[in-house]
Amino acid sequence: MEEEMKSGRPRWLAGLVCVVVALSMGCSRPWKREDTRTWEGCCEGADACLALLQEVHGPDTGEKWLPPEQACAAWKLGREGEDVVPRLVSLLRHPERRMRGGAAQALAKLEEKARGAVPALIEAYEREPGGLALHALSLLDDERAAPVIVRHLLESPTSTLAHLGPTLAPVLLDVLENPDSSWEALVLVRHVLARRASMYTATFVPRLRTLLARELEEPALRRPPGTSCPSAPAPGCGAVFDACTPRAAYVASVLAAYGRQGAKAAPEAVQALQRADVRLTPVALQALVAFGSPAAVPGVLEQLAVPECRAWALTSLVSLGDVARPSATEPLLRLLATGEEGWERARAAEALGRVGDAAALEALGQAVYAPHSEVQAAAVDALGSYAFRAHAEELVPLLQRVVTTHASPVARSHARLALQGLSEQEVRHAESIDCARIRPSRAGGWTLCEGHTSVQLHWDKPKAPPQGSPCAAVPGGDSASVLEAMGEACLVGWDDGEFGGTLEVHEAGRVTVLEEPRANPLRVVRMHGALVVVEGLAHMYGGAGRLVRVDASEGRWRATPWVTLPGAPMAYALDEAGDLVVGTTNQRLGAIVCGRAGTFAPAHVVRVTGDGRLAPVEPDGRP
Repeated sequence: MEEEMKSGRPRWLAGLVCVVVALSMGCSRPWKREDTRTWEGCCEGADACLALLQEVHGPDTGEKWLPPEQACAAWKLGREGEDVVPRLVSLLRHPERRMRGGAAQALAKLEEKARGAVPALIEAYEREPGGLALHALSLLDDERAAPVIVRHLLESPTSTLAHLGPTLAPVLLDVLENPDSSWEALVLVRHVLARRASMYTATFVPRLRTLLARELEEPALRRPPGTSCPSAPAPGCGAVFDACTPRAAYVASVLAAYGRQGAKAAPEAVQALQRADVRLTPVALQALVAFGSPAAVPGVLEQLAVPECRAWALTSLVSLGDVARPSATEPLLRLLATGEEGWERARAAEALGRVGDAAALEALGQAVYAPHSEVQAAAVDALGSYAFRAHAEELVPLLQRVVTTHASPVARSHARLALQGLSEQEVRHAESIDCARIRPSRAGGWTLCEGHTSVQLHWDKPKAPPQGSPCAAVPGGDSASVLEAMGEACLVGWDDGEFGGTLEVHEAGRVTVLEEPRANPLRVVRMHGALVVVEGLAHMYGGAGRLVRVDASEGRWRATPWVTLPGAPMAYALDEAGDLVVGTTNQRLGAIVCGRAGTFAPAHVVRVTGDGRLAPVEPDGRP
């Protein structure tokens, strides 16, 4: 997974800055099966496209996504009329899996014209729940498919369940409401609903709120059936879902995914907090944080005082912002001054910038020159935050001095962006790296996928885990961005672009949610004995990235937001010392791949040491 540097002077490191993507959208030569971006010429007419749909090459590898022949034929058949539907329906029973999948995909693209194929698609789904028939049913969004979806829930592709239409999506709530649902079904539904909260109708929040209130009215919290729960574990701060987790926790977790839209459920979340159940309390507190409720502040400050909960607490205070003022200011200032690790002090500075208490300005100004580069950047960002805009007159001179005199180019870059935010004027980046002077390179398996609003930094799909691996049976693992075995556990990450993502640990009988919904997990790197997740996204005109450490202590998994990168990660490698080298940008990547980055778009190549410090790497590869 990682690439190691072999030469004494790795000049090619500068190539990590630029990833050049050339997409040809059309060509005059005959279509070839590798032309996945030029499907227009693959076939013409229903007969030719049906013939191409039935053309297979080599043995079936079991890959979820269709080969080029079936994918292109399905796309073209989706433009045909209703008369092609019976011919596609007949292929739903074909012995070749790829042809069955292609037929289902074509029916999905026909949309309303394929409405008559719903019974045949339901039968195909019954026979093969893991196939592509559910994808077609989800797009047709026909209520007749609801019972079979519930019946085959645990066998269905998680990525397809996450895209059910407005008619079928409520079946997931039916599962959540059903007192006979297994904990495995509740875990799956919680995951799907939490990942796609923004896509569901406004009626979901009232229904979830009613369900949560009903669960909390029970004298003894109800848990999934057939469970025998031992004595309660020690209190913790992470969200753990297993057979002994109260049903109320699953509901509260889904409500939390609605953020401020779910704020009307704050009274129920407070009531859940008062039940003092060790598995429900962390979820209820996270829901209150998501709602921006002042009721969350005391519990979050209690977490801040517990070392293993500090990462959760700092992330929560960043989310709460000025809601936590002024009670959070003093403990955050204390952590900024005395935190044992750089990430603690940096996250404290970030939280102070969001809390926005003027009492923190002096300490943040001093932290700009702290020994740790991560603390410097976080303090600069905090001073340039919207919360301190009223103090721009005194902050602008300080940030201008950082731009002109600070020793760190990363701090200087952050100060430019902070000045731009305070003054609402563009600050030019004279020292940006010119892509024209750098050899294009690609490392760490990164590829780019450009959408309408963002350039997502995607991965080469994780290899299918071997049989017996703890990752082999992870629901939705076929669409995961991260699948990493850790002893008998599996670290699983899903990246949903601008919709966020999830980082979880799956073990036998237990799922621990480490991060959601802000996470965009892309890669796992092992450096200096630590397991590090690379996260990031370039969206519209900005980019963000960070490194998250994952470890376990006393049987509990923990994710620590370790290092904030100068921008969205583009590529990475490990050097001979075992340090991580990351190429990043924090502007829209189109500005770089089009060759206009030399004067204004900041691009960085940084080395991350074992203690979490950032050191710039010059364009010629010198540290």
